[in-house]
Amino acid sequence: MALLLVLLLPLIAGCSGGSNGGGEAGVLRRGTASEPPSLDPQVAIGNSASTIVNDLFMGLATRDREGRTVLGIAESYEVSDDGLVWKFRLKPGLKWSDGTPLGAGDVVWSFRRLMLPETGARYAANLYAIKNARAVNRGAPPETLGVRALDDRTVEFTLERRVPYFLRVLNSNATVPVPRHVIEREGRNWTRPGVMVSNGAFRLVEWVPNTRIVLEKNGNFHDAQAVRLERVIYFPTDDTASLVRRFRAGEVDVVLNFPPDQAEFLERTYPGQVRAVSNYGLYYYMLNTRRPPFDDLRVRRALAIAIDRDGLVQRILKGDSEPAWTLVPSDISDYRRLPSPEAERPLTERQSEARELLAAAGYGPAKPLAFQLQYDTKEESRQIALAVADMWKAVGAQPALVASDFRGITNAARAGRFDAIRYQWFAPYDDPSTFFALVRSGSPTNLSGYSNPEIDRRVAAADAAADPADRMRLLAEAERALMADWPVVPLYFTSARRLVADRVEGWVDAPGGNVASRFLSVKAG
Repeated sequence: MALLLVLLLPLIAGCSGGSNGGGEAGVLRRGTASEPPSLDPQVAIGNSASTIVNDLFMGLATRDREGRTVLGIAESYEVSDDGLVWKFRLKPGLKWSDGTPLGAGDVVWSFRRLMLPETGARYAANLYAIKNARAVNRGAPPETLGVRALDDRTVEFTLERRVPYFLRVLNSNATVPVPRHVIEREGRNWTRPGVMVSNGAFRLVEWVPNTRIVLEKNGNFHDAQAVRLERVIYFPTDDTASLVRRFRAGEVDVVLNFPPDQAEFLERTYPGQVRAVSNYGLYYYMLNTRRPPFDDLRVRRALAIAIDRDGLVQRILKGDSEPAWTLVPSDISDYRRLPSPEAERPLTERQSEARELLAAAGYGPAKPLAFQLQYDTKEESRQIALAVADMWKAVGAQPALVASDFRGITNAARAGRFDAIRYQWFAPYDDPSTFFALVRSGSPTNLSGYSNPEIDRRVAAADAAADPADRMRLLAEAERALMADWPVVPLYFTSARRLVADRVEGWVDAPGGNVASRFLSVKAG
């Protein structure tokens, strides 16, 4: 009995009180909310993949510890008087993790690869302001792209229009350089451990699917002397509750998401270790507008207005997110969206209109509106899907719930194999344009099939405005017109819920909710 008690004491200490055990100095253990489908920066999707890519690669621009856009592998840049030509000077002596020199030619090749249609980059539309980018993304020769190397250390971009926020666009994971000398040799296998070459603070050394992803410090990183960690271990899982258990047992130092119903307990048990910040994200249901019934505005509007967003946020999310009636989150800099006329209407009034709209569209007791709603297997998404399904049933719809893992959701969305599907979008850079790309015609991130030439024209006119304040005003007006068409069904603007152990040093609550591992260190014990 005495021996059993001795064996149990470490477990009891790790799972009770305000401490979560000990760790190894120089090793950071991070939990992520899903297994990344890919770590190729140009095709990677999801917040989990983005966090890991951010440790492996660095572009011309990057984020500092506080989340501000700063220069990355570039040491300086200049912009022409007309705003159409941007020149970046690379830091001297840049190398890939295998010691191969990294120069301007690598950056140019990477942007050309990003825009090739066969690459399938979801973020390609964010770069359509580059000269001929849209044409290259649709099959034109990559050499016509407005990016060129002036010498080994100078990259020049030529734009089709002024983009004052272009540096922020270059702050996304998709725009980092990728290793041509490895990709041309290895093809799709280039992201395997032992094969992948990167240029960031860490390099990939192990990847056991759905178990762990291990990174080690990259000695060839240009600022390696400032990196205090020797290793970062990621634990991917859709079961975020299991990550909380591992945090409480001292097995994980940082958890990038946890179930909202545990927030109160965790705040009480681990004071100062629970963090919540806005993270430029939209949680929404995407409707397949390519086919009936969602090609009918009456159906889309009925489903959109029948949802009690305030109830979802308060009951399921415990009030730490913002109900969403529009596309663009409140925390996007300099943007002031116009309020939705639906947000203040009583739910009962909206439900009554929803029933009338469905009846006018030909649906009723004899012909119910039946469709599938796909969602991912995280408990939070399951609870939201159940709640929304009940709200839709209350107005005469009959949604059938279908659960899938993260990879299944993304594959179904990209292939158009869905009726309605749970989706999220996190801004790769701080500007409204990335959210408008979700609904613009021809955009690779527009997976709903929605197309409205008038909305496209209004967004293009806003982007052409010389005055940034005028641009934001015109975009807000375009968004008001867009949401009258309900191309998607927004539910809420996300918040980043984090658990950060006391032994982790260097963490700050930066916008976006993530701090790159190169800024962190871990105390032993």
